[in-house]
Parts: sequence; structure tokens; C-alpha cells
Amino acid sequence: MYAVMFEVEKDELIYDSGKDHFTAMDKPMVFATKEEAQARANKWNTGRVVPYISPMTDDERQRSKEREAINNVHRRI
Repeated sequence: MYAVMFEVEKDELIYDSGKDHFTAMDKPMVFATKEEAQARANKWNTGRVVPYISPMTDDERQRSKEREAINNVHRRI
């Protein structure tokens, strides 16, 4: 998965959310291919394509904690 970032001020990057009015907290537009993302990035003077990994859901985070305990990852006694 890919997303597009662009510079809003010098050295300040933000994800392209696809909205006309946006904030830094808006979810980014996500593209399946790098070519699709590049087509969107070309609309911005400073647009660049970046790999995007979505944040873990609450269920995924809880399951990760359960696996950690089962696998005794940190060797706690």
C-alpha cells in the first residue's frame, strides 16, 4: 500500500487526504499500486509517494499482547 505526502511548509510533510480542507489528523488516501499513488503525487509540487502501513486496530493490538504473554517474549516470571 502507498500514500502520498507533500510539503505544507519547509520540512513539514503531511499526508494527502484527498480533501480540499484538511488537517494533519485526517486519514491519508491509500493506493494499491505505486503508479496510482504517483499519479496523485504529480498533482502536488512537492508530492512524493511513500509506503504506507496502517495502524493496528484495537483487536490486533489486544491479540498481540495475548501472543506476547503466551510466547513469554520478555521472559517474565
